[in-house]
Amino acid sequence: RHGGRVPETMAELVALPGVARKTANVVLGCALGKNEGFIVDTHITRLAARLGLSRNTDPEKIEQDLMALVPRDQWTDVANRLIWHGRRVCVAKAPDCDHCGLAPQCPSFGMFPRPEVEEPEENVKNEAKAEFETALAEVEMIARIRLDRLFGSA
Repeated sequence: RHGGRVPETMAELVALPGVARKTANVVLGCALGKNEGFIVDTHITRLAARLGLSRNTDPEKIEQDLMALVPRDQWTDVANRLIWHGRRVCVAKAPDCDHCGLAPQCPSFGMFPRPEVEEPEENVKNEAKAEFETALAEVEMIARIRLDRLFGSA
């Protein structure tokens, strides 16, 4: 139908089975460099509410709100930064407000108390370190095997 090529318009992408606006916006913005819409995933939905950027819960309405706030040439970049922020700092259950660069401007700052985290016992730390070192050694071994297969033994 598309001659083996990725469709390059929103209309063509959303006509594909299983592709909605979020996926189409990711393909258009991240792969093709076209800002046709604003990516709205679960992280952006959460951050748009917490940051007071949208009062809507419907992704298409959130998208419209964000497109009105952010210059078009920045839609994909801002979306990707918000997604990263939502994955690393402003997580769903326990956002790390104390280490958030947006905290001074955030209307939700401090509304989510951070649970106290107990320091793990020394034996737990040592076990975790040993497991990590074993996993790292296995990854290194697999990488050497793959390199040997590709380029032959050194």
